[in-house]
Amino acid sequence: MPYYLFTYHAFGSWMPDRKQGYVRRGQGILAPDHVMAERYRAAMTQGVVEFNSAIQLAIIDILLESRAKQRFELYFVATEISHAHVLVGWRDSRTWLRLRSTIKSSMTRYLNREFERQEWFVEGASRKRVKDRKHFDHLVMRYLPKHAGWKWSPERGRHR
Repeated sequence: MPYYLFTYHAFGSWMPDRKQGYVRRGQGILAPDHVMAERYRAAMTQGVVEFNSAIQLAIIDILLESRAKQRFELYFVATEISHAHVLVGWRDSRTWLRLRSTIKSSMTRYLNREFERQEWFVEGASRKRVKDRKHFDHLVMRYLPKHAGWKWSPERGRHR
Protein backbone atom coordinates (compact mmCIF):
# COMPACT_ATOMS: atom_id res chain seq x y z
CA MET A 1 0.00 0.00 0.00
CA PRO A 2 1.46 3.40 -0.92
CA TYR A 3 1.69 6.09 1.75
CA TYR A 4 2.13 9.76 0.88
CA LEU A 5 2.34 13.10 2.58
CA PHE A 6 0.48 15.63 0.44
CA THR A 7 0.92 19.34 1.17
CA TYR A 8 -1.73 21.74 -0.09
CA HIS A 9 -0.60 25.39 0.02
CA ALA A 10 -3.05 28.27 0.41
CA PHE A 11 -3.43 30.47 -2.66
CA GLY A 12 -0.79 33.21 -2.71
CA SER A 13 0.99 31.91 0.39
CA TRP A 14 4.34 30.93 -1.12
CA MET A 15 5.61 34.04 -2.88
CA PRO A 16 9.07 34.37 -4.46
CA ASP A 17 10.24 36.92 -1.89
CA ARG A 18 10.03 34.50 1.05
CA LYS A 19 13.37 34.46 2.88
CA GLN A 20 13.44 30.64 2.48
CA GLY A 21 13.07 31.01 -1.28
CA TYR A 22 10.32 29.64 -3.47
CA VAL A 23 9.54 26.64 -5.64
CA ARG A 24 9.13 26.76 -9.39
CA ARG A 25 7.82 23.66 -11.14
CA GLY A 26 10.63 21.81 -12.88
CA GLN A 27 13.31 24.01 -11.28
CA GLY A 28 13.04 23.16 -7.60
CA ILE A 29 13.74 25.63 -4.80
CA LEU A 30 15.02 29.01 -5.98
CA ALA A 31 16.56 31.91 -4.07
CA PRO A 32 14.29 34.75 -2.95
CA ASP A 33 13.40 37.06 -5.83
CA HIS A 34 11.64 40.38 -5.13
CA VAL A 35 11.13 41.24 -8.81
CA MET A 36 9.46 37.89 -9.48
CA ALA A 37 7.31 38.35 -6.36
CA GLU A 38 5.98 41.63 -7.76
CA ARG A 39 5.17 39.88 -11.05
CA TYR A 40 3.32 37.13 -9.18
CA ARG A 41 1.34 39.67 -7.16
CA ALA A 42 0.42 41.67 -10.26
CA ALA A 43 -0.93 38.51 -11.89
CA MET A 44 -2.99 37.36 -8.88
CA THR A 45 -6.73 37.24 -9.52
CA GLN A 46 -7.64 37.50 -5.82
CA GLY A 47 -6.08 38.13 -2.44
CA VAL A 48 -3.89 35.77 -0.47
CA VAL A 49 -5.81 32.99 1.29
CA GLU A 50 -5.15 32.29 4.96
CA PHE A 51 -6.38 29.16 6.68
CA ASN A 52 -7.83 30.49 9.94
CA SER A 53 -9.04 28.10 12.65
CA ALA A 54 -12.49 27.67 11.08
CA ILE A 55 -10.99 26.76 7.71
CA GLN A 56 -8.42 24.44 9.29
CA LEU A 57 -11.20 22.58 11.08
CA ALA A 58 -13.28 22.45 7.88
CA ILE A 59 -10.33 20.89 6.03
CA ILE A 60 -10.10 18.22 8.72
CA ASP A 61 -13.87 17.64 8.58
CA ILE A 62 -14.00 17.10 4.83
CA LEU A 63 -11.01 14.75 4.91
CA LEU A 64 -12.71 12.67 7.60
CA GLU A 65 -15.99 12.73 5.71
CA SER A 66 -14.55 11.84 2.31
CA ARG A 67 -12.05 9.11 3.24
CA ALA A 68 -14.54 6.20 3.04
CA LYS A 69 -16.14 7.30 -0.23
CA GLN A 70 -12.77 8.03 -1.81
CA ARG A 71 -11.23 4.87 -0.40
CA PHE A 72 -8.16 6.21 1.39
CA GLU A 73 -6.88 5.83 4.91
CA LEU A 74 -6.14 8.99 6.84
CA TYR A 75 -3.23 8.87 9.28
CA PHE A 76 -2.61 12.50 10.17
CA VAL A 77 -3.66 16.02 9.22
CA ALA A 78 -1.60 19.05 10.27
CA THR A 79 -2.56 22.58 9.34
CA GLU A 80 -1.02 26.03 9.41
CA ILE A 81 -2.29 29.40 8.24
CA SER A 82 -0.54 28.78 4.90
CA HIS A 83 -0.89 25.05 4.23
CA ALA A 84 -2.32 21.66 5.16
CA HIS A 85 -0.39 18.39 5.37
CA VAL A 86 -2.38 15.20 4.72
CA LEU A 87 -0.80 11.79 5.42
CA VAL A 88 -2.69 9.07 3.55
CA GLY A 89 -2.48 5.52 2.27
CA TRP A 90 -4.66 3.55 -0.16
CA ARG A 91 -5.03 -0.04 -1.28
CA ASP A 92 -6.06 0.19 -4.94
CA SER A 93 -4.08 0.91 -8.11
CA ARG A 94 -4.73 4.66 -8.30
CA THR A 95 -1.73 6.87 -8.83
CA TRP A 96 -0.66 9.39 -6.22
CA LEU A 97 -1.54 12.13 -8.72
CA ARG A 98 -5.12 10.97 -9.06
CA LEU A 99 -5.68 10.65 -5.31
CA ARG A 100 -3.97 13.98 -4.60
CA SER A 101 -6.26 15.68 -7.13
CA THR A 102 -9.39 13.97 -5.79
CA ILE A 103 -8.63 15.08 -2.24
CA LYS A 104 -7.93 18.66 -3.37
CA SER A 105 -11.19 18.78 -5.34
CA SER A 106 -13.15 17.61 -2.29
CA MET A 107 -11.55 20.23 -0.07
CA THR A 108 -12.18 22.97 -2.64
CA ARG A 109 -15.85 22.07 -3.14
CA TYR A 110 -16.43 21.95 0.62
CA LEU A 111 -14.67 25.25 1.33
CA ASN A 112 -16.52 26.94 -1.55
CA ARG A 113 -19.83 25.75 -0.12
CA GLU A 114 -19.09 26.55 3.53
CA PHE A 115 -17.21 29.85 3.17
CA GLU A 116 -16.92 31.57 -0.20
CA ARG A 117 -16.18 30.62 -3.76
CA GLN A 118 -12.52 31.32 -4.55
CA GLU A 119 -9.19 29.74 -5.37
CA TRP A 120 -8.28 28.13 -2.07
CA PHE A 121 -5.07 26.36 -3.08
CA VAL A 122 -2.13 26.91 -5.36
CA GLU A 123 -2.02 24.77 -8.50
CA GLY A 124 -0.99 21.20 -7.80
CA ALA A 125 0.35 20.28 -4.37
CA SER A 126 3.59 18.85 -3.14
CA ARG A 127 3.94 15.18 -2.42
CA LYS A 128 6.44 13.04 -0.63
CA ARG A 129 6.28 9.27 -0.69
CA VAL A 130 6.75 7.70 2.72
CA LYS A 131 9.84 5.52 2.37
CA ASP A 132 9.46 3.11 5.25
CA ARG A 133 8.13 2.67 8.79
CA LYS A 134 10.88 4.83 10.27
CA HIS A 135 9.91 7.70 7.94
CA PHE A 136 6.19 7.24 8.73
CA ASP A 137 6.89 7.27 12.48
CA HIS A 138 9.03 10.42 12.13
CA LEU A 139 6.17 12.20 10.34
CA VAL A 140 3.52 11.12 12.86
CA MET A 141 5.55 11.54 16.03
CA ARG A 142 7.78 14.52 15.29
CA TYR A 143 7.25 16.50 12.11
CA LEU A 144 3.46 16.83 11.87
CA PRO A 145 2.74 17.41 15.59
CA LYS A 146 5.04 20.47 15.52
CA HIS A 147 2.66 22.41 13.29
CA ALA A 148 0.91 25.33 14.96
CA GLY A 149 -2.60 24.91 13.57
CA TRP A 150 -5.31 22.33 14.12
CA LYS A 151 -4.33 18.71 13.77
CA TRP A 152 -6.10 15.38 13.59
CA SER A 153 -4.82 11.88 14.27
CA PRO A 154 -6.66 8.60 14.94
CA GLU A 155 -5.27 8.49 18.48
CA ARG A 156 -6.11 12.05 19.53
CA GLY A 157 -8.83 13.21 17.17
CA ARG A 158 -8.85 16.97 16.63
CA HIS A 159 -6.25 18.80 18.69
CA ARG A 160 -3.98 21.80 18.70
